[in-house]
Amino acid sequence: MYATCGHGHRHWGLAGAAGALVVAPDSRGPRLLLTLRSAEVHHGLTWSVPGGAIDPGDVDAYGAACRELHEELDYDASGLPVLGWHRFECGGWTYATVLLAAPAPVPLSAHGWETDEVCWLGVPEVDRLAAQQTLHPGFASSWPELREVVLNRAA
Repeated sequence: MYATCGHGHRHWGLAGAAGALVVAPDSRGPRLLLTLRSAEVHHGLTWSVPGGAIDPGDVDAYGAACRELHEELDYDASGLPVLGWHRFECGGWTYATVLLAAPAPVPLSAHGWETDEVCWLGVPEVDRLAAQQTLHPGFASSWPELREVVLNRAA
């Protein structure tokens, strides 16, 4: 369900939304788990982190992000260390991105209709997607800060 924030913008998730930016070490530099959203979802055909609305049964944003990873990719992120958080606020509505440290970039595939593709990308590749304006608008606005966290943690 959509929510309208105090600024009149339409957002997915009545209680806000959450997603997980999973980061894994690699010889080429940190790899980031991104998904290509299907055409049927809000801001479809853009690249973003797995995520979605915080459901009434979710304990918190971390739980919602882990649930979304499982629903969209059949990926169990419970127990992965938290590297950091980013919160996007808009007129009382919040999107929380939790950064999770995976031990390695494991092969994954889309699990359901919300996701068309799954990729482990490096920071330069995500930068290119941002320059091409093919990132989800919310993720794109958060990317500069998330990028710094990823690079600082990888150093």
